Amino acid sequence: MPNRLKVRSIPQPPYLRADPADIERWRPSLPQTGFRVGLVWRGNTTNAYDQWRSLPDLATLAPLWNAPSAEFVSLQKGHGEEEARAAERGGLLTHLGSDVRDFADTAAILSQLDLIVSIDTSTAHLAGALGRPLWVLADKVPDWRWRHAATVSEWYPSARVFYQHRSGDWSGAIDDVAEALKSTCAAAL
Repeated sequence: MPNRLKVRSIPQPPYLRADPADIERWRPSLPQTGFRVGLVWRGNTTNAYDQWRSLPDLATLAPLWNAPSAEFVSLQKGHGEEEARAAERGGLLTHLGSDVRDFADTAAILSQLDLIVSIDTSTAHLAGALGRPLWVLADKVPDWRWRHAATVSEWYPSARVFYQHRSGDWSGAIDDVAEALKSTCAAAL
């Protein structure tokens, strides 16, 4: 009989921690006021699943921009970095992704954010392992770790999952995140 994973056997986060020296090194790069929200909207384009998990572009997240006191931080690496740099020039967000060298840097940044909004990427899993507040944007038929229709994750209790309402259409999930972010930011004021 095969072994089955039992929920009680899953280690509970946080089981990773950022190095305090790395946290201090990144602190001046982050917004100093507001509700700091990290963003990742694109994955690695060589991943076979990427066409279903990645957002088309940064503009897809536009409904989030109206959240009161939200300060956005891009952790975007690779595909999408140019969009992030353009958005930074426009004052929409702070882009740090291009300067991130490794997961230690990413962990140090995530440790200082109030919330991470991400597609299903390594950054989302690192945020979950760090026990950071995480909202995951998931495909209508998500990766097994997010379980279909579950809004919480046994793997990462700090995560909340927002699913596409219709496969291939991110608008409903983004609208759900925007409403939740407005409420969260208003409560934090």
